[in-house]
Amino acid sequence: MSTTPARTASQNDAFAQLLRGSLPPTLVAGAVCIVVGLFSSPKAAWSAAIGAALVVFFFTLTLLAMRYTAHLAPTTVMAIVMATYTVKVLVLGVTLFALRDVTWASGYAIGVSVTVCAVVWLFFEMRAYKRLRIFAFDPETDTDAGAASDTSSPASADSPSEPPREPRDES
Repeated sequence: MSTTPARTASQNDAFAQLLRGSLPPTLVAGAVCIVVGLFSSPKAAWSAAIGAALVVFFFTLTLLAMRYTAHLAPTTVMAIVMATYTVKVLVLGVTLFALRDVTWASGYAIGVSVTVCAVVWLFFEMRAYKRLRIFAFDPETDTDAGAASDTSSPASADSPSEPPREPRDES
């Protein structure tokens, strides 16, 4: 399968639609986490902002990695996406580990914010993906191949079909 300019443009548009579908609701969820954190303390609000920023940064990074590698072989894209996922988990773990004993941040608020924002991002990314209506096959290629296979089929309308044969009993 060759990559045509139109196909690349539609792929870029698909990733832009995924970003547009995921980013605004996640920013709203992050703002809600910050406001809820303000009811507790400024430290919790600041920590919720850090958690929301981590989610937005890393999930956007994953979409960008997929966008720039979409023209590669599917196994290569999967390897790159899995590598970015591993880096996200490691950096998030290191960040939470590093912030566990600081006095200016609340680990609980960061964790809640990361969880809420990640769930919101994933939900709306799946919703945006469902709305893309990406075919599992190329409809142009499939109709051409289907038309060619109908004319060469032995059971086509031009040739008479043979009656079904009875199974032979060889006992």
